[in-house]
Amino acid sequence: MKDIVIASEEQLEDIVSLRIEMQLEDWNTTLNQDFSYYAEPFAEITRKHIQDKLNRSIYFALLYLDGEAAAMCAIEELSELPQITMCVGSKGKHGRLVSAYTKPKARGQGYQQELTAFLLHYAKEKDFMDVTLTTNTPQAAHVYEKSGFHQTSSKYYIHL
Repeated sequence: MKDIVIASEEQLEDIVSLRIEMQLEDWNTTLNQDFSYYAEPFAEITRKHIQDKLNRSIYFALLYLDGEAAAMCAIEELSELPQITMCVGSKGKHGRLVSAYTKPKARGQGYQQELTAFLLHYAKEKDFMDVTLTTNTPQAAHVYEKSGFHQTSSKYYIHL
């Protein structure tokens, strides 16, 4: 059985578990180094962050398969200076899609696209007017394009 939900405090440990798995997979692959030693400290940091922000400035959607969390993605509200468009009725919030992850055994079945569509519908109901994202993964870019995202510009970055 498949179920998609907007996460509440009850699903906190599912989010933390998926975030640990996602981060370990990403960093172990990227740097070819075992980061499992940091799983518990990362879990504590993540748990605190999500407890502070869940359903206030970050909204997680979770996909369950037979009762087990198999995928997630979130929209984080971006805080920025007011724009002049707010004076002409454009009062929506801006968001960024983050923490998109599907467990390896559930990949290739369209779950992330389904989850993203569910979360974008929810974001629209919560008065988000646009959502951005960043990805370096061609497979993920394809999923996002199928969900209606399009590349609009190049991103510049500096590490301080």
